[in-house]
Amino acid sequence: MLATTEEHAAPASILDQDLYKFCMQQAVLEHYPDVDAEYGFVNRDPSILFNRASLEWLQSRIARMADLRATDEDLAYLRSACPYFSTEYLSFLSVFTFDPQSEVHCSLDESAGTLSVRVCGKWARVILYEVILLALIAESHYRFVDTDWNYDGQRERIAAKGRKLAEAGCRFAEFGTRRRRSFLTQDIVMSELSRCTSGAGGLVGTSNPYFARKYGVPPLGTIGHEWTMGVAALENTYLDANRLALAKWLETYKGRLGIALHDTFGTGVFFANFGHDLAEAFTGVRHDSGDPLAFAQA
Repeated sequence: MLATTEEHAAPASILDQDLYKFCMQQAVLEHYPDVDAEYGFVNRDPSILFNRASLEWLQSRIARMADLRATDEDLAYLRSACPYFSTEYLSFLSVFTFDPQSEVHCSLDESAGTLSVRVCGKWARVILYEVILLALIAESHYRFVDTDWNYDGQRERIAAKGRKLAEAGCRFAEFGTRRRRSFLTQDIVMSELSRCTSGAGGLVGTSNPYFARKYGVPPLGTIGHEWTMGVAALENTYLDANRLALAKWLETYKGRLGIALHDTFGTGVFFANFGHDLAEAFTGVRHDSGDPLAFAQA
């Protein structure tokens, strides 16, 4: 049975999420500051169920998001670790607050055990909910439904895996926030992986700025499918969406964070948009889905 402690429950900080959400938020604020958006939770695994206790815990944690603020320490860290964030954006973040009472709607079909979560509001505001909500949803399931696990041996197992990767010369990053069983689980993972270095191998960073700061590793993140999908819908084009999205990204970041995402609407459409000018402006292309060998030959 899982032993839980409230002091280790998320959300712990406004930085306790994925860096790329902040990166996209800055671009949204520049290009689409007044656009309304709505999105919902889709459970990709219908065997993952929820109950009344998990819903009530989730609702209480969502309500607590109203108290999250970027502290002076948070802003100083982002200014230092992420120099691509503008003064204007950090000023926005300094006064940003969540309004979960009006922006997040959460309910449960108890007979089916299925959870419904809808988020609506200005895109520039509600973009920051996604990763935090996914982490809370996962934690609510593992606290109150699938409770046949504990922390025994977790530290030892992740340390052994990290050493094996590092000794093999693998360079790896931690991207587990939205999928974690708990905040404490991710803390344990980061604690051990941050010690795993051997020659050229080892941890190169994490997508979570909170843990990046805590464990002295780089925060990692650039762009997500959300940006390209949003641009496609707002500009009413899917054939040219990749080109438009990447061009607007360049306007915001001036060549920094220059990793393009190819698979939002298919690799073929992407490369039809990814002309010589964009290829010269971007550092690389991130393979995110499908056969990597087929992608390399595309």
